[in-house]
Amino acid sequence: MDLKKCYEELGGNYEDVYLRLMSDERIERFLRKFVEMDDCGAMQKALEAKDYHGAFLKAHDLKGTSSGLGLTRLYNSSSLLCEELRSGTPSDDYQKLVDEVVKDCGDIRAAVKKYSE
Repeated sequence: MDLKKCYEELGGNYEDVYLRLMSDERIERFLRKFVEMDDCGAMQKALEAKDYHGAFLKAHDLKGTSSGLGLTRLYNSSSLLCEELRSGTPSDDYQKLVDEVVKDCGDIRAAVKKYSE
């Protein structure tokens, strides 16, 4: 699978990130770093501990990183979660937003793994 196809699978904007990073090698390097960082896992741990500020910070990190890497689907889901957590007390149905972010992160991991094989 080529990198452009990988981006299609993970709901990203390859052309946009290519204009910013200017090589497939850089894109690939930053995608791998993103997967290794596991901000999504850290966000989930913060939520389990009811550390909503910490979860907000991780959601915000996901939002920024996904924007820079052209990961549009994750950017959209993490933006919604970020806004939900911004006040420090999420609404009762915030779990749907968390589930969407976790799914998007998992899809990215799977696509990057498939691309790397």
